[in-house]
Amino acid sequence: MQPAAAASPFFGADPATPETEALLEAARLSTLGELVRGVAHEINNPLFGMLGLVDLLLVDLEPGSPDHDRLLLVKQSGLEIKQLSHALLRFAQAEPDDIRVVSLHRVAEEAVELVRCTNADKNVELREDYCREPLEVRGSHARLGQVFLSLLVNARQALPAGGVVTVRLERDRGWAVATVTDTGDGVDPSIRTHLFEPFTTTKGGTGLGLSASHEIAGAHGGDLTAVSSVGTGATFVLKLPLAGGAQ
Repeated sequence: MQPAAAASPFFGADPATPETEALLEAARLSTLGELVRGVAHEINNPLFGMLGLVDLLLVDLEPGSPDHDRLLLVKQSGLEIKQLSHALLRFAQAEPDDIRVVSLHRVAEEAVELVRCTNADKNVELREDYCREPLEVRGSHARLGQVFLSLLVNARQALPAGGVVTVRLERDRGWAVATVTDTGDGVDPSIRTHLFEPFTTTKGGTGLGLSASHEIAGAHGGDLTAVSSVGTGATFVLKLPLAGGAQ
């Protein structure tokens, strides 16, 4: 007699199915957001005290002296940590279901700031090219930020030896158009038509980032597409209807 199959630890679902993997990934990201909020607050408390003490010490030192210059370096490092902490909190605290009119400029700038603060690979240059006209769309600030962050991370991963990532914003009649372009090797033709399918990835990980971004774009009445040729990099194009604009 064969032993009974062990029950799945995830509400009786097969842990190998895409649906279960997606649920587990969502749960992991939710937990990660809670951890980010807690860590950011724990960093901020001693950081404020440290920066205040540094300012007091600077008052008693001669400007231009070696000790004064060293403390200025300490203060600058502390301010960079503070900037990173605030950027993380903005992403972690945003309510994903808060639907309202949001500035796409602000969403893009916050995502770029966060990636720039955490840019471990200094060989990757982030460039911004935004139109002057305001681009306001109706939707979730948090979820649109997730799209930009996913596209930026994807572009950075396409540049292991360094390169340039450019974020552009422009208006096309009743649409806001955002593009994220990298100078990498481009997307392999064999997976180009499957880019936005769940678990499609060329870099390891879950492969849910582009799929989720495509779903978010569609939920906002827009679309996410990709243009790429091998050897010439890749461009991801996000189109969203402007709030009150003709669609």
